[in-house]
Amino acid sequence: APAEFFRKRPRPRLCSQPQPGSMSNVFKGEFKVTTQSLMGKADVKKLRSSLQAEFPELTKKALDGILGKEEVGVLKCSNGSTLYVPGDGPAAFFDDGFGGVYPTLTTLWRIPDMMPELVTHAPVSKFLLPKDRSAGADMMLPGVIVPPEGLGPLELGQKRCIRVEGNKMPIAVGKMLVSAADVKGSGMKGKGMEVKHVYHDSLWAYSGRKVPNDGFLADQVVASEGAPPAAAAAAAAADESDEE
Repeated sequence: APAEFFRKRPRPRLCSQPQPGSMSNVFKGEFKVTTQSLMGKADVKKLRSSLQAEFPELTKKALDGILGKEEVGVLKCSNGSTLYVPGDGPAAFFDDGFGGVYPTLTTLWRIPDMMPELVTHAPVSKFLLPKDRSAGADMMLPGVIVPPEGLGPLELGQKRCIRVEGNKMPIAVGKMLVSAADVKGSGMKGKGMEVKHVYHDSLWAYSGRKVPNDGFLADQVVASEGAPPAAAAAAAAADESDEE
């Protein structure tokens, strides 16, 4: 990139500013990279420490495999988000513009158990995925499958991923809008999780439109034994062709 591309530029102002931390899928529409730079060693160390503290399952070895030991690029985007990109690979993590750092689906597909999850039914995934210029829905509590052991420690603002029953690969990532006390008091009603990034959104497209297994179809995600994603890749390619 030309030298002037790395100079610090003011972040573009959005037409309407959402309340801090209240914005669902920041990648619901197209975005452009407005500035890019490289993280200093001290900042990389700080990022790695904060990620390991927030996601205990993310071991040093696993993080080395994701961020590598090369330089980490910082891409500021027109939607207010920031992408953290290792070397010349796809974005590994993103800041939603409100200070929350989340793993991308690319990262979650490498380490699917790095964060707590919500499990839903395959038909529900149709409502979560963006389509026909729609952003896709947030995760509603009635669509969550509660396992016998419960949902585990549930906190307001907790970061979780979503996966479909019978498919171990996450389809979305976001933050909880309710706590365990809320669920106990009102039951499984209303919105449960604010989706920040989901299969088929613009960040997924920017990352190469890849799929982890054959359960990831063009309009929904279904159960999969982890078979080669040939069928899903074909479906994604067909979907991309339709958009053009």
